[in-house]
Amino acid sequence: MLKQPGHIAPKSGIVRYGKWVVAGLLVGVLFLIGVFDEPVLQALTKFWQSLMASLGLSRSAQTLQQGIDGGITKRFLPAVATYAVLYLSTCLLLLRILLPPAAWRLALRLYAVTLAVYVAMVLLNKLTGNSAWAYRLSRQLLDFIVSPLPVAGLYVLMRAGFGPQGNRS
Repeated sequence: MLKQPGHIAPKSGIVRYGKWVVAGLLVGVLFLIGVFDEPVLQALTKFWQSLMASLGLSRSAQTLQQGIDGGITKRFLPAVATYAVLYLSTCLLLLRILLPPAAWRLALRLYAVTLAVYVAMVLLNKLTGNSAWAYRLSRQLLDFIVSPLPVAGLYVLMRAGFGPQGNRS
């Protein structure tokens, strides 16, 4: 069969079903990370504390941890950051698999803007006097970002046609 210019071959069944299998596995990973967040955070805390101790940075890590408001996090900061990166990476990978390229790039930009707003809120709060309500608000924003809600919402919105117009696969 001759290919015509501009003709795009349909995806094979293996690729189509493989995409859904990988998406299902990633949803399972998100579910497990969310359900078992305490053991995951404990393991990450042990890992980071032993790494810091082996590098001779235990005292620096304790000093950094003391400078953080207890209303924000009572957990070891490197462990919380690692958990957030792991969760966000899994969410973005899931969106990459489920969405067409243009919609995924838009979702990535929305995540970046939301994270920038979070960082700006934290920095502005630090500069203006550390008010408890601003910390709680920024914490709620971070809890929203590191949850399955943005993934589900973005997937539904992009598939419903609210994303970039173009090839929907």
